[in-house]
Amino acid sequence: MKFYEKIDKKRAILVGIAISISLAVLFGAYSGLAYSRTPITTKATYSTLYTEEGHFRHTGVFSNETIYRSGISLKYYPSKITEELLGNYTFRLSPQATGRYEATLHINYYVSSARKKVYILNETSSLGQGTFSGSFTVPIKFNMTALDERLKEIRDGTGLYRAEREVYVTVKVISKDKEPFTQEIRLNRDASGMLYFTGSDKEYKKVVRNVSTTTNSLSFAGSDVGVSTARTVFPAMALLFAIPPAGFIYTKRERKPDKLKGLRKYMVEGTAPSAKRKVELSSPKDLERVFELVDRPIVHYRDGETDVYVVTDGGTVYEYRAS
Repeated sequence: MKFYEKIDKKRAILVGIAISISLAVLFGAYSGLAYSRTPITTKATYSTLYTEEGHFRHTGVFSNETIYRSGISLKYYPSKITEELLGNYTFRLSPQATGRYEATLHINYYVSSARKKVYILNETSSLGQGTFSGSFTVPIKFNMTALDERLKEIRDGTGLYRAEREVYVTVKVISKDKEPFTQEIRLNRDASGMLYFTGSDKEYKKVVRNVSTTTNSLSFAGSDVGVSTARTVFPAMALLFAIPPAGFIYTKRERKPDKLKGLRKYMVEGTAPSAKRKVELSSPKDLERVFELVDRPIVHYRDGETDVYVVTDGGTVYEYRAS
């Protein structure tokens, strides 16, 4: 009966060790899976709340229509034959909403001094203002003949014959719950005498960033476990279940049998005795026979890293060196 109980106990221990190993491997695998995923996933999306855009479309009126016919739109207009530049400025707001606008023509006269502009006179005139719903259009006219005559008046009136002008239009739009919209359209003249516009088109989109955060999880035993929690719990569980098998292996590791166990009670610690004759014994069994024949204590001492056991009989020393 005791024999079978011993067998059952050993089998139960082995089954328990097998279960512990299986669980340690399982939790180890889930630990690796947890560390391969991020605890939190952040996703950003962008959406447009509203769009504001302004566009200026223009045509020219020419004194000489040999090359260019009046009413065509050009990127560059020859200043010598251009009498007028006509156009329409159109603003649109999407989604449609109400607001106020103001369009102003600016003509500034200046001279250059030490590479800086010194302004002589600033003139402004309103091109239009009011309220709108969704969009509005403002007609814009640049009378080049009148502008040139006015520049000549400024030069003659100030004696500054190097005076120049800058001409531009500003459009300001204000809508409820929206950022102010400002556009500047400049009429420029290059060194070759060509007229051209800058700032004719402008578009502004109000974009908002929406961030969504998702807490990632692992499915374990029919339940969801957060990745951050799994990174803490699963390694601890894997280590916990790995301890019993490791302890079992450690306690059951192979140990060398003590071949001198039966003689230990007859041994004394000492030093190497002097001898006229030394007999080397090859095994613990030989040492036991000598001990029984001589009936003297066995002296144990260390010779470097080797345990030495000797029995002395007169001038003869029987020596066994344990390897």
